[in-house]
Amino acid sequence: MAVAGSQRPEPFADRLTALMAPLLRAARLGVVAAASIACLCNTLEAAPQEPKDLPLDRIREGLKKTPAIALKLNLPVKVPVATFKSGVEQRVYVLTLREWLDKEFTLNTLQRQSADWASNCCGYVFASGAAGVRLNPLFAALDETLEHRRERKIRKQIARELTELEAARMKAAPVDKQ
Repeated sequence: MAVAGSQRPEPFADRLTALMAPLLRAARLGVVAAASIACLCNTLEAAPQEPKDLPLDRIREGLKKTPAIALKLNLPVKVPVATFKSGVEQRVYVLTLREWLDKEFTLNTLQRQSADWASNCCGYVFASGAAGVRLNPLFAALDETLEHRRERKIRKQIARELTELEAARMKAAPVDKQ
């Protein structure tokens, strides 16, 4: 029980360590004693031994002896200090695809002005505009030319395959007549 004006109790972990320290020292002492006895027994193994001098009996006797430092259990129990944590979990706003596209590809005032100046100065207009060369008819003519080329290549391939097929028929026909 804490009295007004007294110090805060020690944290539980420190108190437990302080209580267990003498017991740990006694346990270490027992382990060292057992290891020493085992080493002595191994080195003196050539000498005749009596049955009562077994190392195991000596270890048991050593463990039955009370340690020099006793564990004190009469200390007052200290209440552990409570720890409270708080936090805020907040969703991170993510732009939708449409918002991101608008943000990335919408021209600002300076960019719009530069585009207007370039269209007036250089004379190239893609879709519509008052001044300059219209590029849409140029692209349409290019597409049409590429389409005619594809058709011409397909017609050449069909003609080549037909001639190969006719040659194979002619080659096979004389063999059938014999």
